[in-house]
Amino acid sequence: MVDQARLNAVLSNVFLFILIVGMAGTTDLKGFRTQIRNARAIGTGLACQFLLLPFLGFSAIKLFNIERIFGVMLLIVTSSPGGGFSGWWCSLCNADLALSVAMTTISTLFSVALLPLNIFIYVQALYGLSVPLNWGGIMTSVAVVIGGVITGLACGTLFPAYKRWFNRLGTVGGVANIIIGITAATASGGSSSQNVLSLGWRWYVGIAAPCVLGLIVAYLIARMLRCSGPESVAICIECCYQNTALAIAVAVSVFPGDQASRAILVPLYYGIVEICLIAVFALAAWQLNWTLAPRTDSLLKCVSGNYQIGVEPEDAHSVDAAPPAAPSPVVMTPFSGEDANDGISNGKKSVASTGSTSWVRRTLTGGAAPIIRHGHAAEVERPLANVAPVGSAAP
Repeated sequence: MVDQARLNAVLSNVFLFILIVGMAGTTDLKGFRTQIRNARAIGTGLACQFLLLPFLGFSAIKLFNIERIFGVMLLIVTSSPGGGFSGWWCSLCNADLALSVAMTTISTLFSVALLPLNIFIYVQALYGLSVPLNWGGIMTSVAVVIGGVITGLACGTLFPAYKRWFNRLGTVGGVANIIIGITAATASGGSSSQNVLSLGWRWYVGIAAPCVLGLIVAYLIARMLRCSGPESVAICIECCYQNTALAIAVAVSVFPGDQASRAILVPLYYGIVEICLIAVFALAAWQLNWTLAPRTDSLLKCVSGNYQIGVEPEDAHSVDAAPPAAPSPVVMTPFSGEDANDGISNGKKSVASTGSTSWVRRTLTGGAAPIIRHGHAAEVERPLANVAPVGSAAP
């Protein structure tokens, strides 16, 4: 007879690999290298992941006086790496996916040392205990993530025309993994004799607090360090989204029968909180123009589309409105942030920022011209000074 738990573990890793390949394939090696060198964003993400969140978990246990078995599990959850699902959420809400893939790769490697170190420090400080870890599960997770990133980056670099399809493949892998996770969690928790309604409000607030506070504080830190909106959203998701499947595996291997069925209530509830919280946060970030998707697009288009930098929009060659009877000559020239503050005397200027490159559309006679969007376009209309004559080079 097939061991259902083992089958679920195998399927989960297979779909996780597909998910990571799809997300990494949406970017390419050039974008990945760029974000790997983004020391400010990467450092902020790692600090929030391995310093901020474990400390918030420790503080919640002390503040809400959480029972030891649940406290140990909360520390395991808040010390775990995010895994590939953080990239899926960044893709879904149009945050900086290249940064997310880079952070996932680095945080997964760092987790080999920092996961046991955080658990040792905080569990010893609270309870004077040592917690044996499931190293087989940890190393399998590391291998799947690294293998998926390498494969996906190779696919995105060699077949850039198929980035949109790689993104859809990753979405399929993510949805399938969620279904597997729900099935496995339900089967594991079904034998629990603990009535979740009797746990009390302190338990629910205490377990959810690190996730909620982690997202808020991570965003504030990222913006204080002058990370862009899409980068800050990616950092928030990387910080608060944890690999609850790994925590469940640790609970089953560490705690005996009845205790294990109670212990897994922590990652199950935390998983529900992080999904709901990120969904609400993603909607708010989109409406506040913190993501790569303009808020003028429909929700369905934002969720199903791909606005990542370097991916051609589906409507790139479509015309939303009829052109004017006598269109004005237009010149597209790159500009720096300071150029956006030029004075005004003649014509108009539209600024479209794609995150890595910004473009000035110069309307030479002051007439109307359609907005040209590449990826994210934060569109601003300003008058233009020092307009070059028609036929001459743009200043």
